[in-house]
Amino acid sequence: MMTQHEFVDAIISVAQSKGYLVENSRNGKQIDFGHKKLHEGHLIKLYPSILATGANISSLIESVAPGRPCSHKPMREIVATVNKLNSTMLSRKSLK
Repeated sequence: MMTQHEFVDAIISVAQSKGYLVENSRNGKQIDFGHKKLHEGHLIKLYPSILATGANISSLIESVAPGRPCSHKPMREIVATVNKLNSTMLSRKSLK
């Protein structure tokens, strides 16, 4: 499993690759989902629960950053990509 730091870096990197604006704020880097943002502090609170199979991402986001429904769908896509990348990375490590 990835560390908390690796998780935050991966989420931010994937968000950028999907075209979301990533800005620096007083709370660290933050992903801009149009009208609402999630910052590193939110992402840290979501780790590792959001990576679990079958995690209810909308509920998890609401628990740490209420009122950001526009972030739910993009975060589902971002987390799915991060999980896929993490699985690939773990598979490669086990082959060595």
